[in-house]
Amino acid sequence: MKKILAWIKSPKSDFVLFIFLIVLLNLAGFRLYHRFDLTAPKSYSLSKESRQLVKNLQEPLSVRIFFDDNLPNQYNQVYQYIKDILVEYKGAANKNFSVSYMDMRKKENLSLAEELGLQQIQIQEVKNNEVGFKQVYMGIVIAYGDSIELLNPVSTTDGFEYKLTSTMSKMIAMADTLNGLKRDDKILLTLYLSDVLKSLGVNGAEQAERLVRSAFESVNNRNMNRLEFRVINPASQDAAILAEKYGIQAVSYSDHGKSATAAVGLVLEHGDAFYALPLQIQQSFFGYALGGLDSLEESINEGLQSLLSNVKQIGYITGHEELDHVSEEGAANLQKLISGMYELKDIDLSSENIPAGMNSVIINGPKFDYTEEELYKLDQFIMRGGNVLFFIDGMQQPETNNPYAASPMTPFSINLDRLLEKYGVKRGQNIVMDNNCYESPSQQYGKLKLFWAPVLKKAQFPKKNKITNNLNFVIMLQNSSLDATAALENKDLKTTILAKSSAESWTMENGVMLNPLYLAAPSDKEKMRSYDLAVLLEGRFKSAFDSAPVTENAEETAVTGDSNKLTTSNHIASSVMPGKVFVMGSSAVTTYQVIDEAGTSPVSMFIMNIIDYMNGHEDLCVMRTKVLGINNLEIKNPAAANFWKFFEQYGLVVILAATGFVVWRLRLKRRKAINNKYNPNDTRTIK
Repeated sequence: MKKILAWIKSPKSDFVLFIFLIVLLNLAGFRLYHRFDLTAPKSYSLSKESRQLVKNLQEPLSVRIFFDDNLPNQYNQVYQYIKDILVEYKGAANKNFSVSYMDMRKKENLSLAEELGLQQIQIQEVKNNEVGFKQVYMGIVIAYGDSIELLNPVSTTDGFEYKLTSTMSKMIAMADTLNGLKRDDKILLTLYLSDVLKSLGVNGAEQAERLVRSAFESVNNRNMNRLEFRVINPASQDAAILAEKYGIQAVSYSDHGKSATAAVGLVLEHGDAFYALPLQIQQSFFGYALGGLDSLEESINEGLQSLLSNVKQIGYITGHEELDHVSEEGAANLQKLISGMYELKDIDLSSENIPAGMNSVIINGPKFDYTEEELYKLDQFIMRGGNVLFFIDGMQQPETNNPYAASPMTPFSINLDRLLEKYGVKRGQNIVMDNNCYESPSQQYGKLKLFWAPVLKKAQFPKKNKITNNLNFVIMLQNSSLDATAALENKDLKTTILAKSSAESWTMENGVMLNPLYLAAPSDKEKMRSYDLAVLLEGRFKSAFDSAPVTENAEETAVTGDSNKLTTSNHIASSVMPGKVFVMGSSAVTTYQVIDEAGTSPVSMFIMNIIDYMNGHEDLCVMRTKVLGINNLEIKNPAAANFWKFFEQYGLVVILAATGFVVWRLRLKRRKAINNKYNPNDTRTIK
């Protein structure tokens, strides 16, 4: 024992003890470790909502990864990212969360992937100096109870956490709803298909029942067999009634010289609620065909989620020629974008109030004034802690009977400004033009600058804001300027300028023609400056009304007694609960021109983040915009761009080598100074 202790104390044991210490540290680190996420958008960290979801799982939830090996580098990086982020999910989850990686070299896993409905995708591969294509699996299967959902393909890291967490959340909500149904309580799937459509030669009508039944059985098996399927051949007199009731397609045809009606549609029903699935006749070059048969399983599953999930309603104010959220020419893409979590409910303030349980409303592109009573309803909704999103245009295109006659835009005023100015925001009746804008390619004129479509970069968004923090750029459209000076001075409000144009911007108020050939940037740069385009107000507001307006439906009433007169009032002079008001000088940003229904465009993310934030889902804003993108340098001068390019290629190497040389020389100098001081007569040193 004494020899062992002596050996430990001697220098001979240093190396062995050092190795032993490293092993102990690794064993401890395996159990107790902490990851540091150094990426700007925290791409490798989980949001609070994701952690809470997997932490509170009540039933087993499994995530199976089906990825082929030896993928090209860009897809291999996606696979590695998925593995890294799932480590975070596993670390935050309870025992009910499990992750498994399927070895796609095994035949049984290939068969399992096919059974679950995963499909291979074709990718490009460069090998031995040749470009080729190959089929690979890049999918994820999520199972919760009897429900199965697919993420297929997963070919990018963008928004992966949002997709995974939102999918798991919907599955849990739907499974809980299905478990809560009584044993004999079924969800009804009905195929309405007039037999006459088969004889009329509609392509796909003969196979429709078989295809729908096959898709139904697949979805039913994954959802506890709580669905029931039926087929109805509606009579001609019933077809129009069904079309009006469910919104399915009515088809007119001639039956022996008489007008008759057929119907086609697919409807999910439960109780009083129903959801019409996309199945209708479409005309093509080859005749009439039944569209929607190629994605039946996906449509039924999405419809089931929409039918059973607790979707939050958002009020959509109507009655003033606001943009139609159903029309493709209007804001239909906005409705599709938010349909996974929200439902737009039309509200006509002239005949109804905003429901008490509603959290937020949208005012999108009104064309004429509101009545005093309508304004008051909006004002009092905000005073009670409600949230309102205003999308109001600064200029409008006058209506004309001649479709070929281009008329200049005119300034647009509306009495909603009375509310906005009371809350602290003044809206300009103009259009903000920006020299940093979207450029449209033209064969005749080259690149044409669309000054009314500013391209906003990261520096034009507020720092450390959940709505805009991870957005690198957003293309706006036809914005008017906003002045939030009064709101910024109000200590009761938190005012955030969410978006502003570049310093090379100017406004136009008269004779505006949205034609790049007619527009040019001002020669006087002093006329240019940055303008606020989107403003968010949060806090307690002062009412724009001193009292309720005296109208037929006024909030104030008088009750006359025998001896005195009593007056009661429900008027709220200042906010009883903090509310939120979002203002943007454009309704065009909610249209198909810049919003895609898949939500992949930057402006789609921007609008969706605002809606989530206004409805209390701040964490979804962070998840949606998590990307591993590259932050490009914003350099316009070609000479400066070349300088930084060569600096990155060679300059850093030169600096590193020079630094090493300087450190080496300083070390020699220090060593020489120590030697001269303590051992000046050392003959082993060459002086």
